[in-house]
Amino acid sequence: MTRRNPSFEMSMNLSSFEILEDDHVVQRSLCHELETVADRLPALPSPAETMRLCKTVQRVTATHFARAERIFATLPVAHRPGPAFLSALHEMHQFDRMHGEDLASELLRSVEPGTERDVGKLSYMLRCFFDGCRRAIALKESGIEIARRGLMPG
Repeated sequence: MTRRNPSFEMSMNLSSFEILEDDHVVQRSLCHELETVADRLPALPSPAETMRLCKTVQRVTATHFARAERIFATLPVAHRPGPAFLSALHEMHQFDRMHGEDLASELLRSVEPGTERDVGKLSYMLRCFFDGCRRAIALKESGIEIARRGLMPG
């Protein structure tokens, strides 16, 4: 019979905040990559790289955003944000989700052979997404710090 080491098992479990922080690493990297794409316009990444970026946008908006909202909403009462925080976060995520869907569609369309690109539109869409995503990260990180101290305001 194999004995389990409980301290090892506990150390392997990430806290909810560590999961959010790991998500933020992925989100920051994505924002940096998208900002680089915007800065290099009118040139675009390869179709394969564009597809990877679009899949990452979709994963972040579908998985990371819902996970963050769920984590904050289910914190113990003494650490849980109030309705104003949760509403603001949800609203930010909704805008970012819409921007992400539009951006992914436009990026994929832009790398199709023979497609005429609207560089100004694409630049604006890229910046809307990565700026919004960075604002949401900042809100969540402030919420994490306050929640860790048990000082979450309503």
